[in-house]
Amino acid sequence: MIRLLFFDIDGTLFDDHHLLPASVQPALQAARDNGCRIFLNTGRTLCNLDPRLDSLPLDGMILGCGTRILCQGRTLQALEYAPEDSFRIREIINRCGIPAVYECDTAMYFDPQGVPYPVIRHFRAFSDNVGISREIRPGDPDFRAVKMFTFSESPDPIRRMISALREAGYPYEAIDRGGAGWEVVPASCSKALGIERVRQELDVPLSSCYAFGDSTNDLPMLTHVPHSVAMGNAPEEVQRQCAFVTDRPEDDGIRNALRHLGLI
Repeated sequence: MIRLLFFDIDGTLFDDHHLLPASVQPALQAARDNGCRIFLNTGRTLCNLDPRLDSLPLDGMILGCGTRILCQGRTLQALEYAPEDSFRIREIINRCGIPAVYECDTAMYFDPQGVPYPVIRHFRAFSDNVGISREIRPGDPDFRAVKMFTFSESPDPIRRMISALREAGYPYEAIDRGGAGWEVVPASCSKALGIERVRQELDVPLSSCYAFGDSTNDLPMLTHVPHSVAMGNAPEEVQRQCAFVTDRPEDDGIRNALRHLGLI
């Protein structure tokens, strides 16, 4: 029987220090040898995939909270806005006074005319370091909005921004990531809908699907599948909505969960 396993990356496969525990790769390989199929299910977009993930026995990826879906070498979904629409989205976000980083498939885009925010400097430093940083320039044909990471101490400005985007014909939703961070994702996409596309493509019942995560943007997939695993570092609101809570990533949480579930 084929079983589908969906893993968040940050705080799940990687620990809170962005290290990949040594037990992860052999545990995933053992699960795959036992008939499981292994998928990433992450908020990261295509440009931001860590090369350490290349060592994992992956059958596909759900990227950008479902904006791009790859399954066994096929692209099931690749959602992005054309440049003219992307610049319109940028205009609306700036008019609403919301600081934003644009997480596109080709690069992490930073707006020299955007609203400044201290944390954006950290995003920029990371992106510069791994070579995926790019500034928005007029007429850039590669600036194609997929999802955004935005910042607001209060939810009210974010609600106004989402409303303005929807009124302009761009239906987005915002996920509260804590610490004034908000992940802004097309309303037609989620980690749960990504799972649905994959399992239907492979003709696998939902009862054979497992999800592993640690944060609020994982809740759509964790509450969608019958076999949900929260990492030990997950906040209580995530842990209490999961069927099982495993150890922290650095304490071999993935391997221990796979053993507990009888997958290895």
